[in-house]
Amino acid sequence: MQDTVLATRRLRLVPFTPDDLDELKTLHADPEVNAHLDISRRFSRRVPDDIWLASRLVDYVTSHALQGFGMWKVQAKDGTFIGRAGFEPHEPTSEISMEIVIGRPHWGQGLASELSPALVNWFFLNTYYSHLICLVARGNAAARKVLHRAGLNWRETRWSCGLPCDVYQILNPSLRRLVANG
Repeated sequence: MQDTVLATRRLRLVPFTPDDLDELKTLHADPEVNAHLDISRRFSRRVPDDIWLASRLVDYVTSHALQGFGMWKVQAKDGTFIGRAGFEPHEPTSEISMEIVIGRPHWGQGLASELSPALVNWFFLNTYYSHLICLVARGNAAARKVLHRAGLNWRETRWSCGLPCDVYQILNPSLRRLVANG
């Protein structure tokens, strides 16, 4: 049994292992899952190749030990693979970005809405960062609703991989109190 990083009512996040490549391949073999991700703009078929996925898996396996946070495997309480979720540095700005990717068989169950506030809380309890961002493709209305419910607000529109995306942000609770009292 793997150590649980974060648990919600129906889900748990556990570290990826080198043995999880097939689960990542299955998740990202679906172009609809990738439609609102950078992946869809990097690969002509909107499906990543095995080499790219293997390199991402190495990052997922090592990031928590190196940074104190990372991308984790999302499982149902019974161990069923659901997707991936967590945090990664956003290269152009060095800000930390939250990402949740749920496999299509699990869409429409409110899992992203369940995970988002739990991830935000985990992030600010376990890191020292002043804020957290999430990049959302312009056409992804469902993600916007999830982020608003988790307390993130639109900050700006920015270009990512050649297309515009909206940046949502939430401040660390201590900064929110400071701003509210200022």
